[in-house]
Amino acid sequence: MINLLLNVLIILVCIFMYYIFLLNPSMEKKYRELFISLLSLVAMILCMVFPYYDANGTIYDLRIIPFLLGGLYGGRKVALTLFIGLVLTRFFIGYNLGFYVTFIQALITLAFVYYFSSIFHQSKFSKKIVVSLGFIFVIWGLNVIIYWMIHTNDLQEKELMLTSLVNHILVTVLTFVLVLYIIEYILQMLRFKKEISGAEKLRVVSQLAASVSHEVRNPLTVTRGFLQLLKDDSIDDQKRKEYLDLSLQELDRAQTIITDYLTYAKPSDENKPENLTIATEIAYLVQVMTPYALMQGVEILISNISGGFVIGDRQKFRQSLINIVKNGIEAMPNGGILEIGTSNINKDIVISIKDTGIGMSQEQIQKIGTPFLTTKKTGTGLGTMVAYNLIREMGGKVKVKSRRGTGTEFVLVFPNVK
Repeated sequence: MINLLLNVLIILVCIFMYYIFLLNPSMEKKYRELFISLLSLVAMILCMVFPYYDANGTIYDLRIIPFLLGGLYGGRKVALTLFIGLVLTRFFIGYNLGFYVTFIQALITLAFVYYFSSIFHQSKFSKKIVVSLGFIFVIWGLNVIIYWMIHTNDLQEKELMLTSLVNHILVTVLTFVLVLYIIEYILQMLRFKKEISGAEKLRVVSQLAASVSHEVRNPLTVTRGFLQLLKDDSIDDQKRKEYLDLSLQELDRAQTIITDYLTYAKPSDENKPENLTIATEIAYLVQVMTPYALMQGVEILISNISGGFVIGDRQKFRQSLINIVKNGIEAMPNGGILEIGTSNINKDIVISIKDTGIGMSQEQIQKIGTPFLTTKKTGTGLGTMVAYNLIREMGGKVKVKSRRGTGTEFVLVFPNVK
């Protein structure tokens, strides 16, 4: 009984060793036949070296399982290698009547594998089970006939021998089904892993494309607002020049955004961090977003702009603030007030952006910054996600306060550089 469990354990260990080998796809593809041959041969030989016995002292083992599975999964070359290894091993164990029985079984198994191995991989699991078990029953049916013919004429002893053979067939069948199920389960998990990996790559590409579209739309929207203002003939030359400069700056920002996303997989060090004056950046923010706010019927109010500096990339800092302000403006479809203010608390600079819009629930606040989570019908949620990531890159933190129907306040906290 111990050796029976040892046979099963040997086969399972070899299967899991091959699973570890499968984790390296390039190596598995190159040395697949060699590795299957080696593991199947080891399992087969060890099963023969450590057989188990029935009450009459008849020897049994599970050599047919690694032989059959190794040949079916490995192909004809592997099957031929296992056939030669099986015959040679049985020859060295003992050249007697059992050797001829083993040779006949191995030859029949080799013929079966040669025929069925080419279509085995394309077959369904149920067909693999039915065909393989049918073959095992044929092999052991042949065994029963051979042992019945060569055994003693004692009817009671023949009945005991048949009982032992039937028990061995059941053990072989159950072990084979278990092993085949484990192999198919592992292979299925690997296929799922590849499919999930491919789907994840497509999702990332889709998210990246949507994010680029979203981020480029912001400076284009601002530029469009300035161009609409330029159509007004009452604007003086100074204002006209100022609007044109701001439009060019926003187009340059759009170009920078595209470049950043194209080099997403390989970040560039071209943009060096610099000291940013909070008052200057807030002034730029208000100047850029005012035309868009006016188009939406929103008034931007400035309060308590304190001094201070933060370290970061200017373009990214502006991009994050514009994303948040734009979301605040769009959260007020019927117009409203957007209030921007800063303060110095301890060693931090705090930027507050507060709107009087539709607000958010606590569940939405907890999930904010997640890709494609948005309260807008046509939104993607990527603008907030990008803003969160850029703020974190600068060592900042984001806090959100909101209630349904009363508006939302974004509180950005950055280390103050003095």
